[in-house]
Amino acid sequence: MEQVFARAYAAHRDGRLDDAERGYRATLDANPVHVDALHLLGVLRHQQGQHAEAADLVGRAVDLRPEDAALQLNLGNALKAMGQIDRAIERFRNALTLAPTFALAHYNLGNAYAALGRHEDAAHAFDRALRLQPDDASASNNLGNALHALGRHEEAIEAFKRTLALRPRHAGAHNNLGMALNALERTDEALLQFREALKAEPQFTAAQFNLGNTLDALGRHEEAIDAFETVLAQQPYLPPALFALGNALAGLGRHEEAVARFERAIGHDPKFALAWLALGTAHHALGRHAAALRAFDEALRLRPDLAAAHLNRALTWLTLRDFARGLPEYEWRLDALAHGAFAVDPTATGAADAAALTPSPRTPALPRWQGEPAAGRTLLIQAEQGFGDTLQFVRFIPLVAQRVGRIVLEVQPELMPLIAPAAEAWRITLVARNLARNADGSQCGPRPAADLHCPLLSLPLALGMTFDTMPSRTPYLAAPAAYRRKWRGSLGGQAKRKIGLAWSGRIQKHENRTMPLAALEPLFALPGIDWLVLQPDLSAAEQASLDAHPRAGTIHRIGHRIADFADTAAIIERLDAVVTIDTSIAHLAGALGKPLWVMLPFAADWRWFTGTDESPWYPAATLVRQPQPGDWASVVERVAAALRHG
Repeated sequence: MEQVFARAYAAHRDGRLDDAERGYRATLDANPVHVDALHLLGVLRHQQGQHAEAADLVGRAVDLRPEDAALQLNLGNALKAMGQIDRAIERFRNALTLAPTFALAHYNLGNAYAALGRHEDAAHAFDRALRLQPDDASASNNLGNALHALGRHEEAIEAFKRTLALRPRHAGAHNNLGMALNALERTDEALLQFREALKAEPQFTAAQFNLGNTLDALGRHEEAIDAFETVLAQQPYLPPALFALGNALAGLGRHEEAVARFERAIGHDPKFALAWLALGTAHHALGRHAAALRAFDEALRLRPDLAAAHLNRALTWLTLRDFARGLPEYEWRLDALAHGAFAVDPTATGAADAAALTPSPRTPALPRWQGEPAAGRTLLIQAEQGFGDTLQFVRFIPLVAQRVGRIVLEVQPELMPLIAPAAEAWRITLVARNLARNADGSQCGPRPAADLHCPLLSLPLALGMTFDTMPSRTPYLAAPAAYRRKWRGSLGGQAKRKIGLAWSGRIQKHENRTMPLAALEPLFALPGIDWLVLQPDLSAAEQASLDAHPRAGTIHRIGHRIADFADTAAIIERLDAVVTIDTSIAHLAGALGKPLWVMLPFAADWRWFTGTDESPWYPAATLVRQPQPGDWASVVERVAAALRHG
């Protein structure tokens, strides 16, 4: 029978599996305890995907020859294929006990550890395999993957580069190297690696997907769309690719098209919570608030702890003036991530965008104030998010002061001189970052001790505010006297009216609160107005355009003279009105009680609500909304008409 076995083995080696199986079975019919026939028939069945039968056959061989490391290894392979990873690891370890220098056993052990997420153990196993076989490109590549999973990206990069030195044009190594470079924000290099992976393997879906995600994260949405459409040409029903394509379309403001992609992603994977979240966000951007809420509810049914879905649902409720549900839900902002991440694998997903959050880096370990009377106790209130949020919500401080003994207010340093006079009137202590100051701005040492704390934007919840009870009295801030003197008679211009202007704020991902300078031409054409540019930062292109503008003499750039918000406040107080997009300047002008036109995108921030041109926050403000997404021309024309007849 040894000749029969030998022929079967030769057939197996040549890939003639049917002939090999017949020979192995004939050998076992004659000798049921023929170890090599049991072993190799098990290997053959493993190759054919019959892993349970393979484990049985190889297991019988192991029972007959337990000291054979190769048998232990192949039994581990069969068990791993069955999903029995812990049992597989035991067999790989047995193989290494019998043969400590068995490089393949170290390699397979590393793969088993990686499957369990035990990346430290995996890295150790792959390193051992490489010490025994330094030219093993697969072990080097997998070592890089383990190091990447551990966050050791620099080491991972070296491992992937070593892989490519061993096996040039290794598509997987190029792709993995791109992922590690992305983790270090070396995006240009990452793009190069994804493209190299695609040169080596044009149908490499994962690399194409990662290329698209990287382009999208860089704001290169058009190129990202091309990449995702290539992925979908290869795999038309891949939900993460549909999701990513929707995000790229949303990045260009093409929300209707984005909705269709998110719906297709959900159609193929109804449990795709992030796609439900993104669908809700797109509906919200289109003003479809009921549809948005349904989508957020479904996302939260699938993932009750999804902070971004809670936050976006809160923003929708607040937009609809539903403070009873919106304010408690808005507390999720404190848990939501500031940026959406992007996926690096077509089987994974990234977080959908949420509002940009920058909470205080020093949230104290103090009891949270919930609005209860606290006479004799000190409350620390910490500003969060942007300048405009602080300017808007400090209006609640006097109401809080009626309930607590003492207030310490922590705000951004740039706001200290502006808020100082109000703080003195309110008899509170101001704190700038890690340093406390007196109300007059003088330094007074470390931040005072406190008994309780509350984030600034949580004050309406703590105070039990409703839409109808919000304090709307203005002005509640004023420019300090020294700043008023500084700007007295120094604005320039000879026109009868002086109006402040801002058309762009801080640019963020998917930002819709900015417009091109050219859109403002109907305003600049109005006679009898000197325009004071209030935004401090202008691009080189904007500077050049204003230099060459035919009405440059009526457009005054004073940003280089503005040191802080107290300067801006003093300027605004000397103006007749302010025209601005939704930025901190809108909230500053509103807090000063200045006549104000706020130019709003179609899907405006929640605090401007919906369906009204009035603001309960700022009675002197007029809200001018886009009639449809992206239509700034109509907004500017309406403001120009109001000023022309004002």
